[in-house]
Amino acid sequence: DTMRPMSAVTSAAPFSAERTISSALTRLLVAGATAVTILGAALAVLLTPLYTHWALDAAGSARFLGVDQTTVLEISDRTIGELLAGPGTFGYADACLAELRAPNAAYSCFYDASEAAHLRDARAVLYAFAAVAFVSIAGLALAFARTSDRVAVWRSVASGGAALAMTFLVVGAFFLVAFDAAFTLFHQVFFPGGNWAFDPTRQRLVQLYPIPFW
Repeated sequence: DTMRPMSAVTSAAPFSAERTISSALTRLLVAGATAVTILGAALAVLLTPLYTHWALDAAGSARFLGVDQTTVLEISDRTIGELLAGPGTFGYADACLAELRAPNAAYSCFYDASEAAHLRDARAVLYAFAAVAFVSIAGLALAFARTSDRVAVWRSVASGGAALAMTFLVVGAFFLVAFDAAFTLFHQVFFPGGNWAFDPTRQRLVQLYPIPFW
């Protein structure tokens, strides 16, 4: 038998270790990209009228605002439209300061300055997440295109989905038993500026999207 030189064995060991680390990192990235992609798909569905119209009706938003359901749906659709595609004024302008916010709930001047500012912050968070989601989708496509071992990629995808499901169970249980604390923690993490607490007796953002909506 041909003996391999000791130097060759020694040099091969770091190479093998590097491949192991690289493979583990790839699996981790694929699993993470899978979780983000699933979250992105779920969020996309939740932002459609198919869900929001039902949720607004179930939450009693029309009752909180004192307007008809058609008006509620129109204002919500325009709000979500601005979250997704701009322009990001959310119906607020400096002229709104001089207007009485009458209960007809027209979209113009529907939100006050702090509410419009919070919606712009929410839009920035949404755009950042969308960017991460698109990168994740591209990464998954690249992983499938460049690998010869698709079974391994699918295993990583399954791991990402399973990890996300477990995270949902834990977070969902937290929201179930301590909704106020979980809701506050979520906003403190994603909106550290603090402009996310509103008065439900007078501010319309939390009347349009009351706690039951969430």
